[in-house]
Amino acid sequence: MTDDQNHQDSFSRRERRVGRRQEEILQAAASVFASKGYAAATTREIAAAADIAEGSLYNYFSSKRDILVAIISRSPSPVDRLLADTEHLTDRDQFVRFIEQALMAPAPEQPWMRTIIKEAWADDELFRQYQAGHIEELTSRLAHVIGSGVKAGWLRPLDPNVTAAAVIALLMAFMMHPMRVCPAVETPEARIQRVRSAIDILLYGLMGNQSPEPEKE
Repeated sequence: MTDDQNHQDSFSRRERRVGRRQEEILQAAASVFASKGYAAATTREIAAAADIAEGSLYNYFSSKRDILVAIISRSPSPVDRLLADTEHLTDRDQFVRFIEQALMAPAPEQPWMRTIIKEAWADDELFRQYQAGHIEELTSRLAHVIGSGVKAGWLRPLDPNVTAAAVIALLMAFMMHPMRVCPAVETPEARIQRVRSAIDILLYGLMGNQSPEPEKE
């Protein structure tokens, strides 16, 4: 192996170590931000949660704000993860499962989602810079799925763009309510029940299949 190859291999290992340490710091920071809020959290608490010295934290991120921006800009949502497989949605039941899985974010993702919802969605600058375009892309991809469902007949005739925006809004509201309004930890049973209720509202609305009674003259 040449000196150049040795140097490149050593540099690659360093990059991987730095990347792993950055991810550990971001995961620790997300947990701290989720529990205390960004404003109340300190870099000392983040460093302690990541099990490193506070001074070492600045070898990876220049400030607490830099850490927050990294969390927001790097974090895929559960919907992102699931939309990668949307080509396999071929019927109504699969679409229902897709929505259910989007709402049931795995435990490791929840601090990240809580941080994004609590901080990015409440900060106009962060939202415009890191989330608005992302949500627009998600809406466009979901509109394609809905349009395919309408053409295939497993969804009733709907405007794909309007429907996709409504579905994304419901998902955002569903995640925002427990994380900003009711921050207490839910039991798994309560979370499953809330997911099922949200899906029921999404599929059937408030009126279900009932037609309004004609007005009396």
